Amino acid sequence: MEKEVSRRGFLLGMGAAGVAVAGAGLAACAPQQQASSGSTSAGSASSGGNSTSAAQSNGTVGTMTSEQSLKKWSFEIPPDPIPDSKIVETIQADVIVLGAGTAGLVTANSAMDQGLSVCLVSASSRPVSRGGSNHAVMSKTKQKYNLPIDDLELFKREINNNGLFVDQKKWYKFYNHSEEAMNWLIDIMESKGYETSLEQSPMLLKNGNFFSQPGAHGWMTPEAHTTGMNQQFVVDELAERLEAGGNRIFFDNIGRQLVRENNNTGRVTAVIAERDNGSFAKYVGTKAIVLATGDFSTNREMMYKYAPQTAVVVSDALYDEETNYNRGFEYGGLYPGDGQRMGLWIGAAWQRIWPCAPMGGGIGVGPGNRTMAYSGLKVNKFGARFCDEYGFRDMAAYVNRYEGSPVFAIWNQDYATKFPFPWMDGTIPHGTDNTISHADVIKGWETSVERGNYVKADTVEEVIQKLELPAETIETVRRYNELCKAGYDSDFHKDSSLMISLENGPFYGAKSGNPMILTILGGLRTNVNMQVCDEDDHPIEGLYNVGTMVGDMYGVNYTFEIPGLNLGATAVTFGYMLGKFLATAK
Repeated sequence: MEKEVSRRGFLLGMGAAGVAVAGAGLAACAPQQQASSGSTSAGSASSGGNSTSAAQSNGTVGTMTSEQSLKKWSFEIPPDPIPDSKIVETIQADVIVLGAGTAGLVTANSAMDQGLSVCLVSASSRPVSRGGSNHAVMSKTKQKYNLPIDDLELFKREINNNGLFVDQKKWYKFYNHSEEAMNWLIDIMESKGYETSLEQSPMLLKNGNFFSQPGAHGWMTPEAHTTGMNQQFVVDELAERLEAGGNRIFFDNIGRQLVRENNNTGRVTAVIAERDNGSFAKYVGTKAIVLATGDFSTNREMMYKYAPQTAVVVSDALYDEETNYNRGFEYGGLYPGDGQRMGLWIGAAWQRIWPCAPMGGGIGVGPGNRTMAYSGLKVNKFGARFCDEYGFRDMAAYVNRYEGSPVFAIWNQDYATKFPFPWMDGTIPHGTDNTISHADVIKGWETSVERGNYVKADTVEEVIQKLELPAETIETVRRYNELCKAGYDSDFHKDSSLMISLENGPFYGAKSGNPMILTILGGLRTNVNMQVCDEDDHPIEGLYNVGTMVGDMYGVNYTFEIPGLNLGATAVTFGYMLGKFLATAK
C-alpha cells in the first residue's frame, strides 16, 4: 500500500497551492419561474433564467425584485411522484440510511448495535471517505499520551469564531459525547488491527489568530503510517461490519424521492431510489429514514441561493457535468444536494443560518509550519500589507471581499532559522519526532522554486518584479523591516516573535492560487436529536439527517481550529448518538 499523505502535509509540501473561500460579494441570481412539469435536473437552472450564469461569471451582487422573490427556484419544485408501476422491488428494515460515507456508516453500525435491522442505500458504488481527521475532546488514545480534555474556553472561542450563529446545543452535544463515540470507533478499528493515531497539533500562539487543540484521530497500518488521510480504512471496515451483522448495503442507488404519509403532513416512511439500470426500488424504514447524502456544492441554484458568497468558485464543469458520487478528497465541489432537495419537497425547512458556511483552506500562500500558517510578510495585489499575517484561516473572507485575490508572500532564508517554533511534518503522528531541520526546510522551498510554485532572487526588488507586483511594494518591505527592528508591529500588532525582517538574501516569493472549496456545510433544519424539522421547528416524524448536511452547525466559515471537527462531530458523534436514539424512538 502506498504511503498516504495528510491534507495538511500535502498543502505544506505544495507550498502555496491556494485553497480558499471566495468572497465575491453576495452574488445572487433570480429564482426561476415554476416549471410546468416537475423540476429540472439537479445542478442546472431551469430554462428561461439566465441570471444564474451571469452572476456566476462576474461575481456581482444581484438584486431581486419583490416579484422575483416570490417565485420558486427549480430545485424547490417537487417532481411528479414516482408511480408504483415503476417500482420493481420494496425492501424493509427498521432503519434506512441513505449514504455510505462516514456519517451514514457510523449511524448504521450504531443502530445495528442497538438491535435494529438496517439497510444502507448509497448513490456511490463503494464506501466513500474524505480526509481522515476525526476530532474528540477526549478519548482513550488521548489518555494514552497524557493529553488533557479540550480547553473549554478555546471551544467557546470556536463558537464565537462562527459568529455565535450556531446551534450551541449541537456543539455541546459533541463536547459531552465525543469521548464515548470515539472510544466506540477506536474499539472497532483496533479490533481489526489498525493503530489509532493523533495528528500533531500546531500548538503555536494560544492567543493568536489560530490555535489548534490536539484531538484529531485517525487509523494507520504499517504501510500507511501517517495521519490525516486514512478515512477509507474506517468506511471500509464499517461497511464490512454492517454486512457481517446481517444487514444489507445497496450501492449505485440514487435517492430520488421521500415518501411522506397524508399528503406530506404525516410520517416519512420510505425513500425511492433509482438504480444504475434505470429501475426504481422502494426502501421502507419502520423506525427511521436517515439522510447522510453530503453537500450541495455542485448544484448551481442551491449555491446561489444558500451560499452565494462561495458559488462563484465552483467551475461550470462541476455544475453541469454528471455527478461523480465516488468523489473523494477533492477541492472544487462535491455533490448536488440530493438529500436536501428531497427533504424540501416533503416540507422540511432550511436551516436558520444564512449563508451556509464553506469548508476550505483559507488563502494559502507561503511556506507554513505544521499547518498552512505562514506568518511572514503578506501583501495584496497593490503591494500593500493588510493584516496580522499569523493564522491558519488567513482571514479568507476578509481578503477576498476587501483586498481581492491573489495574495502574495515575501520572505527570506532567515524565516527558516529564526521562526520561534520548530518546523514539523504534519503527516507524522503525535508521539513521534516529526521535526524538520532548517536545511530540509530550505530544501523544500528550493523544490517549490523548481516546480514553479515559488520565485527566488538575490534581492527583494527582483522578487517583487518576478511576482509582477508594483515597484512601490519595496516601500512596504522597508516599513516591515523597520517594525521588525523596533520589535513592535504598530501597524497590525502581530506578535513580536513572528516579526522576521527581510534584509538577508536570498529572498523568496509566492502567489496564491485560485480560490477553491472542499465542501459546503449545512442544509435542512435539524434539532439536537438529528430530527429534520419543518418551518415551525416541529420534527418531521421518521426523518433524520447526519453529517455535512446537518443544519445550523456552522456559521461564517469552517475554521479548522478544532481539527477534524466535522467528521468528529456531525459524522462520528452525531451518527453514533443517533443510532442509540433510534432504539427508543417511536
